[in-house]
This record gives sequence, structure tokens and C-alpha cells, in this order.
Amino acid sequence: MDNMQITPNSMAEQFVRLYGREPEYIWRAPGRVNLIGDHTDYQGGLALPIALPYATWVASRTRSDQDIHVATDYHQEQLVLPYAKRRALVASATTLSGLTGFLSATWEITKCAMGADLWIATDVPVASGLSSSAALSLALLATAYSLNHQDFEPMAIIRQAQEVENVYLGVSSGILDPMAIVLAREYSAILVNAARETGTPVPFDYASAQQRLWIVDTHTPRTLAGSGYQQRVHETNQARNQLGVAFLSDASWEQVQTLKDPILRARSRHVIRENQRVQDVISAAAAGEWQRVKALFWQSHASLSQDFGVSTPVLDATVTWLQEREIGARVTGAGFGGSVIALGEAERESELRALLTHHYQASGWDLPSVMAVPHPMGGLAQVGAP
Repeated sequence: MDNMQITPNSMAEQFVRLYGREPEYIWRAPGRVNLIGDHTDYQGGLALPIALPYATWVASRTRSDQDIHVATDYHQEQLVLPYAKRRALVASATTLSGLTGFLSATWEITKCAMGADLWIATDVPVASGLSSSAALSLALLATAYSLNHQDFEPMAIIRQAQEVENVYLGVSSGILDPMAIVLAREYSAILVNAARETGTPVPFDYASAQQRLWIVDTHTPRTLAGSGYQQRVHETNQARNQLGVAFLSDASWEQVQTLKDPILRARSRHVIRENQRVQDVISAAAAGEWQRVKALFWQSHASLSQDFGVSTPVLDATVTWLQEREIGARVTGAGFGGSVIALGEAERESELRALLTHHYQASGWDLPSVMAVPHPMGGLAQVGAP
């Protein structure tokens, strides 16, 4: 949509232009960003994501046949996915990919036999650690349920979104992303407990204190994200096994100190301390102590950089420049590139953008994208249609 704001009206208008009739349903699934609590989920830990004002939208209407016709704002041509091809893809032993993979997987999981005309639009940046794939999965799952005239339970669709990626697309993702997107509430964060697979809304209303959150996409390729991520999973599993606990998050500080391998000890130190920082951020935000939240962001970044080794020179420099101006900042997501989040006074947005432009130009780096998040948003929802 050429960076124009996506609205229920714009979705409906484009659907009519494409298909000559009104959509029956419009679903919106936001992207998400993790405030704090990274690389803890696969060890039963805590995380604190919020939903973003950037989202994936799907407008739909049932067809008389069982084929899927889909147009998107990121592909030039319309895609036609015949029923027979969809069934053949699902029946094959190969890993699915691309939009046909998402469509085939979501229709199969929901047992949707309906054909449909679809219009998909998104302003969630891809490959920036903002859960663009989970947003697409959830918007399509919800659409398929609606076309089938069925309701869904929140935890059921959360698990199904994870199934889309794990089983059909071959991506080793956890439950955090879909849980954050489905359970999100305005002006709140979601406390995700990976071991218990629960998500609880907690207040995170920085807007009322005239604070603002920004996502700084450094546009640095995450070339080591896959291999590095798997290595960290392996290392923390080693530490867990040596300590004899179900999850590393169950270990005590005293137990962690007994690990002889300095790398395993450092990785474990991050997990234990990061879990505590999640709880401390919740307490600080509830008390309106935003300077304390910023300090915890800096501590989290130092831990991810030094103890967990998932930062990069660009990410470290970005956080340092922001910290020097008393703006809270940390790498978010898997690391090895990607994005930094920043928290500071809303009135300082122009200063933040100018600061980063100056430093990135002086360093000879591509300029970052800065996305403002005025306040946490609500989650997966049907909008603008019955």
C-alpha cells in the first residue's frame, strides 16, 4: 500500500477493486516486539512482549469453489491456489514455504474446506525481529475459522500458529510470538512464562508519563542468527543437564556458580539474571519508575552482549550512543543483527533520529529505520466487518 496507513476502510475498498464485491471478514494481527527477556524462553523463562501499531491485515470472502485467490501489497501478481494443489502440498513430505505454504498450512490446520478471495496488506517489516510470520499465520488462521463459521479459543489458535511454523514451514519457533499477538492488550505488556505456557497482561503505560518507545531497525543482516541461536540452545541445554534441572530457569544462583565451564556459566548467568530483570521491569513500570526501566534495558543489553554473545558492533554502538543521551536501549530478539528498542521522552524523537543519522553516516553504515510505538496495542482482532 505504498506506506499508506492501513485501515478497515482501505482494506474493504481495495478488496472491492480487486474482486468487485465487499469482504465478509477483515482480521488484523499486529507484530510484536520483546521489551525484555530474550533467550530465556527455550529454558522455561520469562519474557515481556508488547503488540505494535504495525500489523498484517486479511480481508476475505467465500468463493463458490474451493480455490483460494489471493492478492497482496508485497507481490505484483495475484496468486491462485487450487484446492487440488493445496491438498497435494500438505500431503507431500516436503517443508512448505512462501505464501502458498502459509495458506496450505492454515487451511489444513483449521479444516477449512472453503475457497476464498483474499486481500492481504501489511506494514510489519520482514526480517526485523517483529514477528511478521506469526502475524501472517494468525491472521490467516482467524480468517479460515471465520470462513468456516467457527469460533476459536485463544490458546488453541496460539498453538496452531506455532504448529504452522514448526510442522509445516520447518521453523523452530516457540510459543512467545503468537501468545504476545493473541493476548495483547492496549497499554499493557504480556508476561509470558515459557515453562507454564501462560501469558498475563501487566500494565506498561509509558505514554501517560510522556515517554515513547522506538524500534531501531539497524538493517544489519542476521547472518549468524540461525546457527548462533542453535548454539545457544545447545550450550544452555548442556548447563541444564549438568545442573540436573528441567529448565535452566529452575536453577538457583548458587547452582550456576558451580558450573566449571566459563562459557556455560556465562550463558546461565544471563538466563537467571534476565528472568529477574523481567520481573523488575514490571515492578518499575507499575510504579512509574521509567528511569529504572531504562537502566534495566541497559543491563539486559550488556548481558546479551557479554554473557550471551548475541550482539554485534553495530548493535553495541547503537545502544551506547543512546545510553550516552540517557535513552534506555537494548538489542531485542535473537540478536546477531536486527533491531534495538529505545525508551525515552516522546519530545526527543527528532533528537534521537538526528543522533542516529549522524553516527551511522559517520560510520559509513546504511541508515537505520526508526519506528515509533506511541503505546502498546491490542492483539488479534476482527475489524470492520461482521
